[in-house]
Amino acid sequence: MKRQICSYDMVAVPSSSYTVTDAEGDMYLCNSRCLCIWAVMLVTKHNLPESERDRSFVVTDPVGKKRSFEKLMDLAQWAAANALGKPENEWLMNGRDI
Repeated sequence: MKRQICSYDMVAVPSSSYTVTDAEGDMYLCNSRCLCIWAVMLVTKHNLPESERDRSFVVTDPVGKKRSFEKLMDLAQWAAANALGKPENEWLMNGRDI
């Protein structure tokens, strides 16, 4: 079996990890911190083409719940709010459960 490597920390991901899926495949992230840093670094990349910012993503959380995002900015905002762990944050409303 192939090992799944975190797209941010570059270590083997535990079974309780996040998966980000887009049209090109799956990315694995160890935890909410890695997901947040990966998404924020990508969305703030100054030379990222607009077509990359408009990609849709599906995030699977450690318990298997899936959430879809129409744009990278929505994912980055949700990931930041999720990593901070404040349930009242409005960014947690980004995306939709699937």
